[in-house]
Amino acid sequence: MESAKVVQGVDRVKLTANILWQLWKARNKMVFQMESVDAKMIIDKAQQEWIEYDATNDTDSRPTASSERERLVQHAWEPPKEGVMRINTDAAISAKMVRTGLGVVARNWRGELVKARGIGGRRRGEAATEESLAIKSALEMVQVAGWTNIEVQSNCKNVVSSINAGNVQYCKIQTILEDIETLKNSFDSCLVSFGPRIANGCSHAMAQFAAKSIRNIDWETSFPTWLADLARKDMGVVTLFVINSCFFKC
Repeated sequence: MESAKVVQGVDRVKLTANILWQLWKARNKMVFQMESVDAKMIIDKAQQEWIEYDATNDTDSRPTASSERERLVQHAWEPPKEGVMRINTDAAISAKMVRTGLGVVARNWRGELVKARGIGGRRRGEAATEESLAIKSALEMVQVAGWTNIEVQSNCKNVVSSINAGNVQYCKIQTILEDIETLKNSFDSCLVSFGPRIANGCSHAMAQFAAKSIRNIDWETSFPTWLADLARKDMGVVTLFVINSCFFKC
């Protein structure tokens, strides 16, 4: 219900429903026919059917798969100005495991990965609280790194608006927002902005990874292949498969 209220939320609901349907069919193949279906094939089929469905029902607004590619490119992660570090953040909540994960990924103006951090916690998290903590963690990481000109990008519009406008909509995060404001003032330049989930695959994956990890993660200089691949996908160097990463937040 919340997804339906945000930008492209209806599309998210439709695609998620299609993914669940394809998972169910794959499960039946395994149970009744003893046939295993590759996970990527399941997702690719779900996405293709969703695109075909939308093209059939709304040929004017989304006529072909190529228009979806154009939309992904339009929302791709864009490097900051030279000399500025951009840090993307995200949070994941797993009600089943009673765990949370914070993902922080820093890239320079050339789009290169510089640092990545994942922080796991055992608690029943709330979205606004965890997203705020992710931003706070990013600022703390940057402070230790010694960077002075930064941009922090989150896909949580409400929290970003609260930070920039001083309009606290959630009393529970008041203290966290105050800490963020104090940290912001310690930099020469610090911008906190909204970035669409579709261009935030790196930090989203880090948050999910951290939620499942038994210890916190800090990567610098050397990064796993899956994270490097997601960095390229964030920048639009990708097939339509990239969109899947947007819809698996626990």
